[in-house]
Amino acid sequence: MLHWWTSVILLSWFSVSQANFSSGLFNLTVYKQMPALYQLDDFDLCQDTISGVYCLAYVEIKPNSSSDLWQLIEEVSSDSKHRFRHDHVFRGVCLERCLDSILSADDATVFQPEDVQDVELSSYYNKVHLRRGDAEERLLYNELVNTCLNLEFGQKYELQVQSLIEYCEKADEPLDQDALDLVFYILMTSILMLTILSTYYDYQLSSSSLQQDLSFYQVPLKSSRQILLTSFSLSRNYYRLIQPHSSNFSRDVSFFDGFRVIGVLMVILGHTLMVFTTVPIHNPEFYEQFLFKFETSIFQNGSLVIQIFFVMSGFLLFVNFTDRQLVNPQTSTLNCISAYFRVFFYRYFRLLPSLLAVILFNATLLVRLQDGPFWRHMADGERVFCRVNWWKNVFFVTNHMLEDSCSHQTWYLGADMQLFELFLIVIVITKKHPKLTKPIYIILLLLAFVVPAVLTYILELDAIYHLRPETYRYLYFRHSDTFYQMYPPFYTNLGGYLFGFLCGHLYINQRSSTAVLRGKLRYELGMWLLVPAILGVLLSGYVFIRHDFAKPSLWLALYAGLHKNLWVLICSGFVFLMCCKVGGMAYAFCTLPVFRPLARISFQAFLWHIVVLRVVVGGIRQPVYVTSLFVICNVLSVFILTLIVSAVQAVLLEYPLGEVLRCLLKQEKVKKEVNSEIQMGRAQSAA
Repeated sequence: MLHWWTSVILLSWFSVSQANFSSGLFNLTVYKQMPALYQLDDFDLCQDTISGVYCLAYVEIKPNSSSDLWQLIEEVSSDSKHRFRHDHVFRGVCLERCLDSILSADDATVFQPEDVQDVELSSYYNKVHLRRGDAEERLLYNELVNTCLNLEFGQKYELQVQSLIEYCEKADEPLDQDALDLVFYILMTSILMLTILSTYYDYQLSSSSLQQDLSFYQVPLKSSRQILLTSFSLSRNYYRLIQPHSSNFSRDVSFFDGFRVIGVLMVILGHTLMVFTTVPIHNPEFYEQFLFKFETSIFQNGSLVIQIFFVMSGFLLFVNFTDRQLVNPQTSTLNCISAYFRVFFYRYFRLLPSLLAVILFNATLLVRLQDGPFWRHMADGERVFCRVNWWKNVFFVTNHMLEDSCSHQTWYLGADMQLFELFLIVIVITKKHPKLTKPIYIILLLLAFVVPAVLTYILELDAIYHLRPETYRYLYFRHSDTFYQMYPPFYTNLGGYLFGFLCGHLYINQRSSTAVLRGKLRYELGMWLLVPAILGVLLSGYVFIRHDFAKPSLWLALYAGLHKNLWVLICSGFVFLMCCKVGGMAYAFCTLPVFRPLARISFQAFLWHIVVLRVVVGGIRQPVYVTSLFVICNVLSVFILTLIVSAVQAVLLEYPLGEVLRCLLKQEKVKKEVNSEIQMGRAQSAA
């Protein structure tokens, strides 16, 4: 009797769990009945023979209403907010093994390939896999792979599939080199040679100098010729990287060092979680169940972290422009225009070389750094789009043209550059006509709130952007109108720069006064109250991540207009109070000397971390079992490797070319106005 009741209870619980996957209830036994999202034949064993051919296939399971398993797949896949599409899977197929399985099968039926339902994805693969023979191999092997997969799914699951070969790899098939590859190798060799010669010349100067110790490399040279010839000096650029802050303003904002490093770490954490939705994983339920948890809203809402960089950029633009007094009410219109273009082009050409280096690397060397069943899936898109659509990055318009673009993280540079242009116009106008300051700020403040709200209502968007399992699974953003319309456009990020400007006003007023805020209870308490305020903004998004709401909705629009700007307001509070050295342990932590060199390479870290992440995870041979510790270890390893790559790029490329730019473009008057902090901080407005 007891055994009977136990069976009834277990069966009842089994049924409830099976029928409520969309509510977050989970039964691993039922879940594992579905076909694995990823299953890969042994890549190295397949490639071990001269005739070995390995194909990666995208597979769609055909609907079968009479199959209980299909109904389970359909139910789980219907929850797009939390679940992968389990009717869309990937299979790595060794053709030799595939042919053997067909020949040994009792049923010799040949399954004719059909077009997959996902026409968009099929078109995408045709665009990114353009190596010699790719199109022919798809046609040649498609019937064989489709037959093999149908036999497998028919025997195991009593289901049929339609497949699409993404690409095939032949044993020892070399990747063709072209003129662009040669250009990259020549440039890389030239930079190394310039570094060696410049370092040697700098050493010769130090030998003939009265200063015979290493302090020689820390003292600026007086001759323009010597500055130009030592611009690539390894020794001098190393000391630029580690040199302490030298001006009062740089010391006042030294906490930005901690902000930048922590911000980049958070960006890497978010992107690591995102990339792990694209690689073969053994337990996709880890990611799916993670999205049901309340604390997930901190990570999902973590896209707001990037706003702190907009605040810092706006703050630095306002204070630096004001301190240099480039425009005042007596400045002529022609000189105002000249000041605008001088500041804009100096910044543009300072950022451009580092950006070009990433694009050129992705277009040439990246695909040669790894191999494996999934490597071309990870790298081919970057190679193709960085060759074809490089101009989107060069003209900083990636944020509005993310489709078929390379280095997706550079949307931030596009948005930041456009905001920089807009607010540079604003500061020129307000310095020329101070009475217009308040009306312009009021208009911008209204736009910062109204634009996101109106777009959310009219376009029927979600209240916040959050990453769904399928959003970036195929290495580009799919079915995510909220992302495209709300996340990268400059006009939905006005609040960051605006509140940065307001912080700049408060800082300059506080700097000129004798009042000391540090140590006063109300300011110290206010500083610590900002911490629960930040958590409140992050956690408030849980209800929108967890549930769907009817659209259009005034409430969703109101939240969309408020939550990002509330976050920006809180970040601005941190910036102003820390400028006044309020914050106790938090301030002391953010100003630790260890953050100084790390912050100076944070721009490079932002550019290169996705490259490092691709290389780290791109060589996976079999689906990996993901745990929280596994993700943390990957985040830390990518962070450390990124810092190493970034330091090399900063010393060999960013700092030298920045020095050359100043020698070639700066007039003597402008040189005198540029303090040493601006010389040392190459890309303050980026990450």
